[in-house]
Amino acid sequence: MTVPGRADARHNHARVLAAARETFAEQGPSATLDAVARRAGVGAGTVYRRFPSKEALLAAVVNDRLDRLVEELATPASADPGAAFLAAFERAVSQVALNKALCESMASAAGVSPGVHDRFLAALAPLLARAQRAGAVRPDVTAGDVAGLIAGCAAMEHTAATPGRSTAIVLDGLRASVTKPNETRCVECGTPIAPTATGRPARYCGNACRQRAHRRRHTPA
Repeated sequence: MTVPGRADARHNHARVLAAARETFAEQGPSATLDAVARRAGVGAGTVYRRFPSKEALLAAVVNDRLDRLVEELATPASADPGAAFLAAFERAVSQVALNKALCESMASAAGVSPGVHDRFLAALAPLLARAQRAGAVRPDVTAGDVAGLIAGCAAMEHTAATPGRSTAIVLDGLRASVTKPNETRCVECGTPIAPTATGRPARYCGNACRQRAHRRRHTPA
């Protein structure tokens, strides 16, 4: 038998958390509990009874989002170890960059519980290890390095004039160096370019990199 009072309490708790996720994602850690209460459609007292401080509510939201990200990382996007790692890195950056509170919390480690941080590292470690064994990622990188780079890239992408550029540069630095003698690489992303039989050597691996370079050259500083 469901007790009405308890059912209402659970419902209000869920509403507060949902509202907090949206509010902190938009406004970051500076959002107030009153703003969360208004979005949830409850009184401020309802929020305070469930969470003694804004920091406690922010921590609950941040750790919940990181746990969801851990679940996403558990499903590789590709059977190729290198591609799976790079895709996971980009996915994590995009998810963190879209959430202002998560972005700031990961960068400073504020509000991230040790248990959730450990689970995040544990989710990254096998993806990284497989990519390193396949020779796709430099062998001196650790899961802790990757987590820090994800936080840094997310912070840069959050205000980037050219989305994706900072992440592409960092990923290029993570790749194992496999440059062959006389090999030509794309000046934008570093991808090897197949040699041409005639004409001038290509500078870009494709139209996407060519267009990115063009936009950067013609974007006012």
